[in-house]
Amino acid sequence: MKGIFVVIMIFLTQSVWSQNNTYTKKNDSDPKAKVLLDKLKKTLDSYSSVEMKFTLTLEFPKKTPEVQKGNLIQAGKKFFVKMDQQDVYCDGKTTWVHFKKNKQVQVSDYDESGGGGFLSPKELLNMYQTGKFVYSITEQRTEKGSSMVDIEFKPLDAKSEFSKMRLTVNKTANKVISLRVFSKDGSRYILFLDSIIPNQKYDPSTFVFNAKSFPGVRVEDLRID
Repeated sequence: MKGIFVVIMIFLTQSVWSQNNTYTKKNDSDPKAKVLLDKLKKTLDSYSSVEMKFTLTLEFPKKTPEVQKGNLIQAGKKFFVKMDQQDVYCDGKTTWVHFKKNKQVQVSDYDESGGGGFLSPKELLNMYQTGKFVYSITEQRTEKGSSMVDIEFKPLDAKSEFSKMRLTVNKTANKVISLRVFSKDGSRYILFLDSIIPNQKYDPSTFVFNAKSFPGVRVEDLRID
C-alpha cells in the first residue's frame, strides 16, 4: 500500500520509447508536455486542500487483478488515505500506516522527499521537475467532446523498479484522469481518479491516527530517535 501512487502505468507495445532512441536525458523531454504539466501543477498548487476518490487496480503475473476503492484528503503536507485494507495518516511530521486485517500500525517519520514509497498527488506532478525522468506526449484524442492527452514518463535511472509510467489528462478540463505504472517485475498498477473536490476544511485530527478508536491494534514505532 505504501507504493499506492508510485505505481500506475500500463505497458504500451508501441510507445515513443521503443520508437525513438533519442529520449535518453531530461533535456529530450517534450516541451508541449511540459506546458500541460505546468498548467496542471499550477492548478493543484492553488488549492488549499483537495479530496480525491479513486479506484486502484493491482495486476500481478498469473494472479487475478485486485481492485480497491479509496479516498484521499490532502492539505499541505498533511494527508489521509482510506482504503479497504489499509489507511495512511500523515500530519506533516509523522506517518501512520494502519493494516486493518492484521490490526497493526507502523509509525515512521514523514519523508518529505517521497522516498518512503508513498507519493501524494502534488508529489506526483513534481516528478517531471526532478530531472529524473524524460517525458513526451504519446497520444491525443477526443472523448465525449473533451481533448484527452497521454503523457508517458521514462525513468533515466536504469536501476528504477519500473520501466515507464503513463499519465492521462483531460486537457479541456485541466485535470488528471489516470496514472499507470508498469513495473519491471511484470506487475501493473492503474489509478483512476473518480472525483476531485478542492478547498474544503478538515479537522487536524483527520490526519492523525488515534489508537483508542481501534481496540487491540498493535503499534510498531519505526521512527528514528
